[in-house]
Amino acid sequence: MTIAIYSGTIPSTTFIENLIEGLADSGLKIILFGKKTGRVNYRGNVKVIETPENVSALVLFVLKEYLKLFFRDRKLFIKTAGLLKKKSGSLKKQFKDAGVLLPIANNQPDIFHIQWAKTIDRYPEIFKLLKCRFVLSLRGAHINYSPVHNTKLAESYKKFFPLIDSFHAVSKAIAEESTRYGADPRKIKVIYSSVRDDLLNENNLAADDSEILKIISIGRFHWKKGYHYALDAMNILKEKKIRFDYTIVAHGVIPEEILFLIDEYDLSNEVKIIPGLKHDTLVKTLQQSHLLLLPSVEEGIANVVLEAMSLGIPVITTDCGGMSEVIIEKSNGYIVPVRNPAKIASRIIEFIASGKSEKEIITAGALQTIRDNFSRARQIDEFKELYNSLVQVS
Repeated sequence: MTIAIYSGTIPSTTFIENLIEGLADSGLKIILFGKKTGRVNYRGNVKVIETPENVSALVLFVLKEYLKLFFRDRKLFIKTAGLLKKKSGSLKKQFKDAGVLLPIANNQPDIFHIQWAKTIDRYPEIFKLLKCRFVLSLRGAHINYSPVHNTKLAESYKKFFPLIDSFHAVSKAIAEESTRYGADPRKIKVIYSSVRDDLLNENNLAADDSEILKIISIGRFHWKKGYHYALDAMNILKEKKIRFDYTIVAHGVIPEEILFLIDEYDLSNEVKIIPGLKHDTLVKTLQQSHLLLLPSVEEGIANVVLEAMSLGIPVITTDCGGMSEVIIEKSNGYIVPVRNPAKIASRIIEFIASGKSEKEIITAGALQTIRDNFSRARQIDEFKELYNSLVQVS
């Protein structure tokens, strides 16, 4: 069975790269389409088909793909050429479109797995050019709020979701929300993210025994991450004379609101902001913390929470999106209401006061949760089961 995975860029996110690696390890043939933005080192049964950015290389690539298709399938060649002719835009854009669609037509997979819902209307021609089954992944922002304020996107979902043979949802909450836009609940399968096996086997470096509590939050700078609520909570801690260091590791430009709050609350000595880190460095930084705080307003299921749980770092998360599907209060972590700095601060103070045995119960419960529900083996088995069910139907 051959699985085509389309995310637009190669390499892609941690979740998608983990999926590619796991599927390849299980023996499936994988084809990746998109723009190459960095180095990759995949297994031998992963085929990367990169659309060139350089104009000269793109022209040669398109001509070569046209010739391949002409000799492989004359009818499909005529159909593809006709669909490309209808696409509008500059000559350069037409070549880019051809550079995407032609290799897809030339490499007919058994399953075409679209990773981002927002891209579903970017190349609608694939639904006419491919004879395979289509799978679409449903993730946090693409379902929870983007179509709410973007009516054009919502209409696009309602138009194209009926063409999808099966949906993969990262959480039950996302699955339920997607039905608002025409996703058939009978076609939705919830498959949780996974944690790398080597993280489960690593010994937690454990933060030192400093009296200063080391808190960390990880994610991009975006309103949905709720960093301003976290800073409100840090202000409460400071007013109560709690000693702490709060580190935010985040990609993107630091919002003015965040800089203002740090200054307004006089938190410059307690709060440190670090630009995005490479994953291995990020893991080491996480291991040196006492507590992971996820103050988000909206999430699917945050991968950073799963990784912290696997590394023995206690987690405090807001009850947003699918996080309650992971965290059970005082069993494997702590969960607080959304947009409630007072509750965040109160739970941190409670965590500080808790004994060693309670913290050990939390971290042991967290590790067991990861092993039971978020292992790589389980995730890959569930994806293979999904793909096999579609191929057998066809």
